[in-house]
Amino acid sequence: MLPQALQSLRDAINSHVPERIADCFTEDYVAERPLRPAEGFIGSGEVAANWTKILTGLPDLRVEILRHAQNGDESWSEWEYRGTAPTGATVLLRGPVILTTHDGRIAWARFYPDPVTIEGPTHSTVSQVLDAPAGRIFAVLRDPRRHPELDATGRLRHAETSERIDAVGDIFVMAAHSEEFGDHRIENRVVAFTENRLIGWAPGQRPFGHRFTWKLTPTDDGRTEVTYAYDWAAVTHPADLARPPVVTADELDASLTRLAGAVSVA
Repeated sequence: MLPQALQSLRDAINSHVPERIADCFTEDYVAERPLRPAEGFIGSGEVAANWTKILTGLPDLRVEILRHAQNGDESWSEWEYRGTAPTGATVLLRGPVILTTHDGRIAWARFYPDPVTIEGPTHSTVSQVLDAPAGRIFAVLRDPRRHPELDATGRLRHAETSERIDAVGDIFVMAAHSEEFGDHRIENRVVAFTENRLIGWAPGQRPFGHRFTWKLTPTDDGRTEVTYAYDWAAVTHPADLARPPVVTADELDASLTRLAGAVSVA
């Protein structure tokens, strides 16, 4: 038989009522995601907000507890989350959840569920041949101050970092605006860098798990083939899995066109 706290949480999630889900937790509840530390939080109020987002993206979400074990106030359980994203893709996560209870409510939990399969693409790639040498193009890409010129989504406002990108591990910060987050800052970590050939970065805020990479390949006639790749295979948060990609293929291609314009006057 399931412990009451686990049964109440499972039934609350399957009811699709965020307030009922939040009622399963203590007011000072502590949530930890060891694989995504920045997604941890404190307070049952955050539970309702998080589940509102998740259920908006996965309106048919169902969860099951596959197995469990309990020792006093501590429970170990394996969960399965299954739903359908707006794109029609199936979202399936499985993994363990460790929690403790106080007076029948969950007071602390560590979440490890990860995607099992994601039907549909997890990356998008576009290419154009630009009438400019690789060095000139790379000079624009490595300068965060030029990035708003290339942004076809309209979200980037300006760079808060003036230094150029020089190596893997560098951090640069962009001011941005979106309907969901309003004015905010995006801290990007450089994950790929080869002078005049390859540059890529991953945003350090939600939605986590996205990576953008530019590859430059010189052609025999002095031009450069630029391949712009966007990968979201590392996205694991249920609320983010339910969303469409944050940048469309058309927007990627439009960014390449903007880059062509930028290097023509660079």
